[in-house]
Amino acid sequence: MTIRAFIAIEIGKEIKRKLSEFLSQLKETNADVKWVFPENIHLTLKFIGYIEEETLPGLNKIINDAISCLSPFNISIRNIGAFPNLKKPRIIFVCVQDKGNSLAKIYEKLDKGVEKLGIKRESKKYVGHITLGRIRSQKNISKLINTLKSDTEHFFGLEKVNYISLMQSKLTPTGPIYTRLNSFMLN
Repeated sequence: MTIRAFIAIEIGKEIKRKLSEFLSQLKETNADVKWVFPENIHLTLKFIGYIEEETLPGLNKIINDAISCLSPFNISIRNIGAFPNLKKPRIIFVCVQDKGNSLAKIYEKLDKGVEKLGIKRESKKYVGHITLGRIRSQKNISKLINTLKSDTEHFFGLEKVNYISLMQSKLTPTGPIYTRLNSFMLN
């Protein structure tokens, strides 16, 4: 059986609440955006895609190896951005930063590790971000852009990262359902 998987940092309730409040403001623009459900807010470290269930033990080992030398660390969740940019947004996100560059280190190890499972490495540099929504059409886009530009500097909080999670994503007509398959504690 195949599952759709990704590796993530789960976000705590308080920051999810603040992000949810911010999402409510953005929704008032009535732009045509597929917004992330507040309960699904997370920081993706590595999207895996569809894999066979029997590869999970190998993936678990890769994740353990990737974090084996790391201690818990803090991430700062702040500032609004968009891919490719705020003038022509396709994806709206909030930035995630860490002082010790732990996110980039984990990502690099995961990206190299999953290649052994036949999963293609990323060609782009890792940019820590939490996706808030994906633009579906240009409806009310200028109103959304103006709202985003008026409030790009926003602090949502510090999150202590004690573990990372292997998540399953089941796609449904109403949106994805995420289930934690495993947690990996930092030293």
